[in-house]
Amino acid sequence: MSNVNAAKLIIENIQLLEQSKKLLEDEISVELFEAVDEVIKNYMDAEWDGYYKFSEDYLAFAPSQWKVKDSNKFHQNYFARYTLSCENEETNGDYNHWWLSSFLKNDVDRIIFNFYPWQPNFAKCTTKDWKSFANEQNQLNPQIEQSGFKYNATSGGWYLAVNGIEPEIFIESYENGNLVDALTPISEALETIQKTNPYFDQIVQAAIVKFGRIEAEETV
Repeated sequence: MSNVNAAKLIIENIQLLEQSKKLLEDEISVELFEAVDEVIKNYMDAEWDGYYKFSEDYLAFAPSQWKVKDSNKFHQNYFARYTLSCENEETNGDYNHWWLSSFLKNDVDRIIFNFYPWQPNFAKCTTKDWKSFANEQNQLNPQIEQSGFKYNATSGGWYLAVNGIEPEIFIESYENGNLVDALTPISEALETIQKTNPYFDQIVQAAIVKFGRIEAEETV
């Protein structure tokens, strides 16, 4: 379809597009994000802490034993944490305009879980130090990439791509008022994280030995 024909189609249906945008952003996406929060929160057991507010802010979780301090910024309280994001943020590739598009099967972008350290919680660890350390750890722990995670040498982090949801399954779950049923790919990814976490824990413990840890302090 030429740009001229596409523009003509858009203009002819501009009111429908306005209504669709409102429905997508104010209803469908909100229900999806809340379902994602629910699925991940319910999956993690008592040995994990989490900030499950993808619908409002962001979503992150970490083993309780990685906790360093208490503050009002969850991701800053742990030596490392897992977060929910999009693959384009790791690769600087193409991206979708709406999160929903990335949750569904598509050819542009995918939802991911990534593993990142919070370097200020180590006593002496620069960005350069961490990247060098992470490169070494990636070689020492091949099981991580064998499980499906990809290593990003640019950032010194790992990420796991989530399979896209079949549109038909999403539609059926939405019609039934239960989007949790459509989030099997999220649960499958969480299972991979659980199985792979012992290797990430080894990395965190090795980092503590190498870089030291800050003194725990209570903040607000």
